[in-house]
Amino acid sequence: MPFDDVQAADHHILVGGRPAFTHFAGGKVEVGFEQPPEGARAVLFEGSARLVGTIPVATVLAESAIDQVTILGGAPVVPEMLIDTRDFVRPIWRDGRWTLVTQFARNGVLVPFEPPSQTPCCHDH
Repeated sequence: MPFDDVQAADHHILVGGRPAFTHFAGGKVEVGFEQPPEGARAVLFEGSARLVGTIPVATVLAESAIDQVTILGGAPVVPEMLIDTRDFVRPIWRDGRWTLVTQFARNGVLVPFEPPSQTPCCHDH
């Protein structure tokens, strides 16, 4: 379902009161809640409200719709690793699973790859 007025910065989307995902199609943001296409981002999902603060990977997997956590560069993920969620978690639909992509931050703690504050790229030139 296309929405011309949805912006990339709109992070809380419900469609008919149901959790939704976003993806880009034909130059527009598409919003849906049935079967997500490859690369869709979940913006509201089961357990998303509980993914705040610094929590173990095991908690993310047990208490939310996220199916797997990965680390950029392919380092292995163990359940005891901590994720500083920055209160902003946006998994992507990859190979039929909701996947939270993370990266290392200070002291070996993981952070979601997608930051809560997007930095515009090349907006002024």
